[in-house]
Amino acid sequence: MYSRFFLVVFYLINLQQSYAQDLKPHQTVMIPMRDGHELPTDLYFPGENLSEYPCVLVRSPAGRTEPFVLFHVSLIKDGYVVAIQETRSANDKEGKTFPWWTDGWGELQDGYDTVEWLAQSPYCNGKIGTAGMSALGITQNMLAPSAPPSLKCQHIGVAASSVYHHGLFPGGQLLKDQVEGWLGRYAWDHGVYCCAINQPFYNDFWKRMNTVDVAENIDVPAVHYGGWYDVFLQGTIDGFVSRQEKGAEGARGKQKLLLGPWTHYWPKVTTLGDFDVPAQGYQPPVDLSLTTWLDIHLKGDSKKADELPAVTYYVMGPFDGTESKGNVWKTSDVWPVPHEKTPFYLTLDHKLDPKGAPHVKHALMYQCDPDDPVPTVGGRNLFLEAGAKDQREIEARKDVLVFTTEPLEEDLEITGSVITKLFLTSSHEDTDVVVRLTDVYPDGRSILITDGIYRTGLDHCLGCVSSSEEPREIEVDLWATSIVFAKGHRIRISITSSNYPRFEKNFNTGVVGSYSGKSEIAENTIHLGRNYPSHIELPVVH
Repeated sequence: MYSRFFLVVFYLINLQQSYAQDLKPHQTVMIPMRDGHELPTDLYFPGENLSEYPCVLVRSPAGRTEPFVLFHVSLIKDGYVVAIQETRSANDKEGKTFPWWTDGWGELQDGYDTVEWLAQSPYCNGKIGTAGMSALGITQNMLAPSAPPSLKCQHIGVAASSVYHHGLFPGGQLLKDQVEGWLGRYAWDHGVYCCAINQPFYNDFWKRMNTVDVAENIDVPAVHYGGWYDVFLQGTIDGFVSRQEKGAEGARGKQKLLLGPWTHYWPKVTTLGDFDVPAQGYQPPVDLSLTTWLDIHLKGDSKKADELPAVTYYVMGPFDGTESKGNVWKTSDVWPVPHEKTPFYLTLDHKLDPKGAPHVKHALMYQCDPDDPVPTVGGRNLFLEAGAKDQREIEARKDVLVFTTEPLEEDLEITGSVITKLFLTSSHEDTDVVVRLTDVYPDGRSILITDGIYRTGLDHCLGCVSSSEEPREIEVDLWATSIVFAKGHRIRISITSSNYPRFEKNFNTGVVGSYSGKSEIAENTIHLGRNYPSHIELPVVH
């Protein structure tokens, strides 16, 4: 039996497009924004005495008729007025509006204005909650720092909490396939895409869409749920942590985090790369469903939320069903969970050695040819195939360095952020470094667990890498994961300079915006040894 968390979500799967088109709102209103612009909002009513019912607001850059938007209408049967609103980007027939630009806490605050208009209208009892996943989750994140008084709770799924860091330029490189598809859907004028990709530096434009930095203004409880193979995983975690630790009264200490073995489209898509989602991963042990969360904060006693653990997470294990201490749910009062940062050092003979870096200085070089990039195979993707896929074809390439442990003598759990610290020199000042962490099965399969990228040529890291002979240390953030590497398995990392088309290719020319039509081959060198202890740092849980 599936937990209540997924009952509403499974409604999405069963909702046929034809039925979605037949759903008719009870009323459509034009809600005025502070600059006079009006946003169309469909209202669905659970009964006649509307002043008795709280309201659930869904703000959508995807319009009002997409199935993943309309499934929220099912909440009327639970006694909620449902308001589905087009944001300005969906409302812009020319497609020239950047999504989420007016949804936050700046000069224009469309989310705030909508919440307070609904609260003062005759269509509900004045208590408002928000809901939605993906793009709809980002609108919730953007709304929260404006702190409308009538907003009581949020339920946020698989969403970026900083559009720049989680949605467009993680590690400083453009998420090419995702951004082309994303903006092509939500802001189809090519000028919007050009505006975005020509701002690879984290600047004031992107600060207006980074809710993590203004968490102290947020004053509502929220559920943040995501998956280990979701493209916005770190956005889910950062949104939770920033509010939980730095939020205002009403938010601080009142957030909930749920992380499962899922991709962005779970549970509509139940595959996980080369595997299926483990049976144990279907049902969290804690009820953090949308209806339960809304009932607690809009109808009942909000103190009941205190009885729920702050963090519920799934510890993955071998996806082929091999016995291990993994494939279990755990709970915690904090994130990150208690762990020991444990380095595994890179050696000249391509080993990962936890005992320490060798005394002798060594170096390993590979070439990066933008015209022959290393392809994307699984991982955290939005439109490309996502999940745990075999990386052996990638690892056999000449432009990939591979480092592997000996077979493990016992199960090893890691839960938390994975960081790779490398000492690097390059023939080019602007280049990329890509690191993949894999679980090597006894039969040789090398299954992707997590990966990350670091671009050396942006302003926040200029000078980190140069063409001089002196290596500089860089950190490649592979984001977080939770998995047990089973006894007899091996841990592996691979190092290269591309992951295409998930990320745009670095043409090694120093051009940080649009492609100039030129490319150059870079020679990148990883330095090893006691003075240059390149290693991966794993969050080992004992």
